[in-house]
Amino acid sequence: MAENCQARVMLWCIPRSISTAFTKCMSHLDDVQIISEPYASVYFCGPDRQLFAKDEINKDNDSFHELANAVEMDYQAGWKSDTATYKFITEDVLEREYPDKKVVFARDMSFGITGKIDMLPKGYRHAFLIRNPTKLFPSWKKMLKKFPNKSGKEVNFDTSGWLPAKYGFGESLELYEHLVSSGIEKNPVIIDADDLLANPKSILKQLCERTGIEYTDKLLSWDGNDGVVQTWKSSTMLIKGNKACDYYQNAFSSTSFSTPKPEPNRAELDDDVNACIDAAQPYYNKMYALRVKPEQ
Repeated sequence: MAENCQARVMLWCIPRSISTAFTKCMSHLDDVQIISEPYASVYFCGPDRQLFAKDEINKDNDSFHELANAVEMDYQAGWKSDTATYKFITEDVLEREYPDKKVVFARDMSFGITGKIDMLPKGYRHAFLIRNPTKLFPSWKKMLKKFPNKSGKEVNFDTSGWLPAKYGFGESLELYEHLVSSGIEKNPVIIDADDLLANPKSILKQLCERTGIEYTDKLLSWDGNDGVVQTWKSSTMLIKGNKACDYYQNAFSSTSFSTPKPEPNRAELDDDVNACIDAAQPYYNKMYALRVKPEQ
């Protein structure tokens, strides 16, 4: 495992919570190794796959894999999702030695480790990124519309489809509670996306201080190209899939954190989106109350 002076941090999140921009931001730490969505890649595909959705979702998932595999790009840092297991991710990716790095920063989806909690990597500090469900779910549905749609039906949110059973928020809360009750992380950092966007320096300094990372103002602005992504360790399927479906590109092209947008009018949102918001809100409220707050 890592030397004591090396900081290792797992940031657990939910899709569309500004986590990719956050990860690009952390890429500008000195001597850092980024690991992006390792367990999520196993959750969606491969021998340990946990997503068992209805037929049309499975067909769309297969079509996405075909699109991603057809993309030609020189990305050498990742692993193949169709063969990666939870054991491989834990032992060969997350617990691997990175002797020339001061920081190992991993971003992943909380639901990716659901049912596999015994596979949590050793040697990491843990933090969470959450986002107001009223902002998150419209963005999530918009993203899903970029994926292949073999049935031709309107994309609808349904926990028998792409969504995890507790909408991502419940899985985050359960993981948080496990880390606390087990003593793995007695007081995990919880960051709300709007706080991060509105007060990045204050929030990032608190995260760094509590997880053993040396803060730098280089985290506040960065280059707008995606060259740094080539150094990330990630599933080749996810990186190549972005070229086909464009789900990361705004974050990859970002140069800083932008001002948070106002909440959308719920009367203008689809019924399935509003149903997700209502189901997720109690989980979000519990974590929001425990979040780090911007320092005055």
